[in-house]
Amino acid sequence: MKKIKFNFNTKSAAAWTTLAGTVISAGVGILTALGVTVDQTQATTITGVITAVISLLTSFGVLVAPTDKKG
Repeated sequence: MKKIKFNFNTKSAAAWTTLAGTVISAGVGILTALGVTVDQTQATTITGVITAVISLLTSFGVLVAPTDKKG
């Protein structure tokens, strides 16, 4: 059986932002399907916190942004 190889750049801020948004959307969708009410403000707050953490990691150089110079 052939192994699946994921193409995910672990140093990319854009990749982490996309992944976090997808996970949040899926989580809210699953909770809604199970009958749990999720307010839009709660989802927005969670998204904002995760985006702030990703931005902080980018500013400290842990993650790279597309605008960073190479070399």
